[in-house]
Amino acid sequence: MINKSIFENQFIIRNATLDDVIQMEYVQSQCYPTLHESEILNRNHFANHIKIFPEGQLVIEEDGKIIASASTFRSHFPEHDSTFLEETDNLWLTNVHIQDGDWMYGIDMGVLPEYRGLGLSKEMYKARLEVCRNLGLIGQIIAGMTIGYGKVKDKMTIEEYCYGLEMNKYTDPTITPQRKSGFRWIKPLYNYINDPESGFASILMYLPVDEDYSLKKQLQNKK
Repeated sequence: MINKSIFENQFIIRNATLDDVIQMEYVQSQCYPTLHESEILNRNHFANHIKIFPEGQLVIEEDGKIIASASTFRSHFPEHDSTFLEETDNLWLTNVHIQDGDWMYGIDMGVLPEYRGLGLSKEMYKARLEVCRNLGLIGQIIAGMTIGYGKVKDKMTIEEYCYGLEMNKYTDPTITPQRKSGFRWIKPLYNYINDPESGFASILMYLPVDEDYSLKKQLQNKK
């Protein structure tokens, strides 16, 4: 389990508890103003996540105030494209969490707007890697929201947008920090999430515990 001070003891990063779910719900509401209401996590979802997979739910607090949270479940590597609601069992995780799954699938990470730019999301990714390492998992999988794509989706495909990010032609508020945290491309996901700001798209990415790990080699070995 995670419970430690970060940034010269200014914040505490730890596993979420049921006492946190109301504040986690508030963080969620502040972080995703353009996300369709059907895809917004609420206190009941968070409580169920904690019940199902307590090791994988994290919060960051400052003086008792929750300022960031992250939700995950255990899975095998996704073999088929899906939507956000399909991937998350309509946000509940009950029917998609696999007890012996070898990946941690991150479905949500939110930092209150006034605390962004401090590197808190990077600290949560590091903490999640620590959980992966402790549980013997391969690493993390995420579907990163392409927050900047909605502004240019009529001018380019999501593949072209990914290439532009990879070539550092421009930055994305979500994808760029995730890349800086070590996440590697897998593929774009069309119509993954109901959010016009992201162009309804996301990018499937992974971050292995072992830096020498090759996803391509694993997939080839399964064929």
